[in-house]
Amino acid sequence: MKLKVLFVAILMVMTARVTAGKSYPPAEYDVKTIEDHARVRSFTYESYEQCYADVQDQARNEMLPPDQEDALLSSVPKGGVLFLELLGNEWRMANGPNWTYIITDEAGKELLRSKGSFYSEPAPAYEMQKTVVHTRFITFANRQVAQVAPERDAFGRPVYIMRDQKSIAVPLPDTFKLYIVDSINKNRCSYLLTRGANK
Repeated sequence: MKLKVLFVAILMVMTARVTAGKSYPPAEYDVKTIEDHARVRSFTYESYEQCYADVQDQARNEMLPPDQEDALLSSVPKGGVLFLELLGNEWRMANGPNWTYIITDEAGKELLRSKGSFYSEPAPAYEMQKTVVHTRFITFANRQVAQVAPERDAFGRPVYIMRDQKSIAVPLPDTFKLYIVDSINKNRCSYLLTRGANK
């Protein structure tokens, strides 16, 4: 149980690094966009080798005994991990069950099909707005609580952002295709990922 919790914590640290914009070594896979019709803000693919190295570094930093380190390393997903940022005008559009991730080889043979993870809608944020009116004799302060709109896209429309991660249990070939399908809007993005020649 402790190993599972530690592995989840390590994956969360890797997610935090990706979302915080910290740099990794040069990407192992070159990404070519084939279609870009769904509202995918970004995605990052971290290969098995990268995940293994990150988990190994973390285990050694925590000075785990060799048997625990081996058990932790054996639980690294064989196909790596996808980190995604998905957008939607409503939470149900951004939430994971609306999205399907499909990975195929170059010939089109399906290697993975998985729905996104379900997340509860975040509580709305509120802010205190204060207006002050000065008169000759007295000062009035009016305070109001107002709901803060979610983030906005380039056109000023409110947009929800959902950050998801998907572990890939099957080993992936040097070249594969990733499809990210938006079920509600019937749109998709597709990418061709190729292992870099210098790796």
